[in-house]
Amino acid sequence: MQAQPSMAGSQDPPGFAEYLGILRKRRRLLLLVAVPIALLGAVLAVVLPDVYRSTGLIEIEGAESLRDTGTLRSVVARESDEPLYADQYVQSLSTQVLGDKSLRQLLSEHELYDDQKQNLSAAVRRLRSDIDVDIVTVPILDPQSGREREVVTAFTVSYDNRDPQRAQEGAAWLVEAFMEANRRDRQADAASAAKFYAAEAERMRLHVANLEAKLAEFKARHAGQTPDMAEMNMQVLDRTENEIQNVEAQLQALRRERVFLAAQLQQARAAVPETQSLRQLEEQYRRMSATYDESHPDLVSLRRQIEALRSGASTAGMSLREQLRMQRSILAEARQRYSEDHPDVKRILRNIESLEARIASGENPDRAPGYNSPMAVQLETQLNATDTQLAALQARAAELRAKREELEQRITTAPQVEREFQVVTRDLASARAKYEELLKRQMDAEVSEAAIAGGTADKFRVKQAPSTPERPAKPPRLAMFLVAVVLGTILGVTAVVLAQLLDQTVRGIRDVRDILDVTPLSAVPVIQKRRGLRRRFGFAHATGAVVVLAIGAYAASQLIGA
Repeated sequence: MQAQPSMAGSQDPPGFAEYLGILRKRRRLLLLVAVPIALLGAVLAVVLPDVYRSTGLIEIEGAESLRDTGTLRSVVARESDEPLYADQYVQSLSTQVLGDKSLRQLLSEHELYDDQKQNLSAAVRRLRSDIDVDIVTVPILDPQSGREREVVTAFTVSYDNRDPQRAQEGAAWLVEAFMEANRRDRQADAASAAKFYAAEAERMRLHVANLEAKLAEFKARHAGQTPDMAEMNMQVLDRTENEIQNVEAQLQALRRERVFLAAQLQQARAAVPETQSLRQLEEQYRRMSATYDESHPDLVSLRRQIEALRSGASTAGMSLREQLRMQRSILAEARQRYSEDHPDVKRILRNIESLEARIASGENPDRAPGYNSPMAVQLETQLNATDTQLAALQARAAELRAKREELEQRITTAPQVEREFQVVTRDLASARAKYEELLKRQMDAEVSEAAIAGGTADKFRVKQAPSTPERPAKPPRLAMFLVAVVLGTILGVTAVVLAQLLDQTVRGIRDVRDILDVTPLSAVPVIQKRRGLRRRFGFAHATGAVVVLAIGAYAASQLIGA
């Protein structure tokens, strides 16, 4: 063999044939590692007992979040902007259902393991390991973001046991336990929410009462100045102005009427009874003149009296004493002319007696005789009534002016009062709205609690009840065997690679070139002897045995499962 110096960069990478040659040379190591692992996997696939799984599907009402408007949890979720998602809620329920107390109750009601009475704690741990709770999600298109995301719609509760009937009993009990736990949890939340809302409603009711008292005090302090009275104040002010004008007009009319009545009263008081007597004497004179001669003494006397009255000798404006003195002087003159039986003397005597009787009766002798005449009394009564009306109207006018000033003051101070009024009313309206909302939530929570207690408002619904399994769920025998074969092969190849890297023997052209940095001209191939052929056939037989063993293990597993 002649070697030539190799050029830098002329080395070729190893090919598939070289790798295959390495495996062929170290096939014994490969078989020693791979075959035991494959056999172990086959044995395990055949020997392991069958395990049956019973599964129940529980659907969650409200696909994404368990935000219940009747629970206190939802209030906290809304206030903190952290919704209680279904997977979190299922996990919290799993903590309750899979607790030691709950699992011990399950073991006390159902005999799931033969040795559970001897070691209950170990049975509880084993039972917990045999239970599996999985979340079921579906992809949806989020309308807000436009992206696809997973939404929780249900979850499954599975229980594994070697006995299919026990697996179904355990799974059914667990499904019912999840339903009861959800019902108790939501009922407790509803009761807590109702209690919370009742306390808050009572607190808000006291707050509303306090604000109402403040509003009433404010209205009493600013009576008629609140904004709701502004329009009414304007209307009342207009009516007051009109009424003041009407009263002024009535006062002017009454003042004119009073002046007229006062003048009439003065004239009536100046008038005397002799005016009426003059008319009577003139009428009597006309009647007697038709019967008697003008020289008749009665006609002469009447004529003299008429002339005396007409000449101004009347008693107009005289007092009773002055009239009495005048009548006495006339009587003295008449007695000088006539006897005591003369009619004129008798008439004068009657007048004197009448005046004396009037003075004796208590009539003011210094007042003119026409002062208390019926006309004067009537006019004086009308004048007094007019004065009374004038006083009433003047008082009414003063009252209306004061009212107008008060209304103008209210209208002037209304803007400042309105600001304070708006603050009080706004706080009161907000408190009332909050109080009504709390009452509504309290009623909703109480109704929800009653509905949950009656089982008519469950958020969980058993979509698929656990059934008795017909075929075992595990172990996956064929998969175990295939995994063992793949794992054995990988480990065998790894052992071959390590052995090849650790072997310093020169076994080919590449080794010579790497060590001596020269390339051989040619290489003599390995000549196989009969022993080498036997080894090749032995390797083929071993491989066939492994394949047959695998087929047999799979067939056995299928027979066992059947």
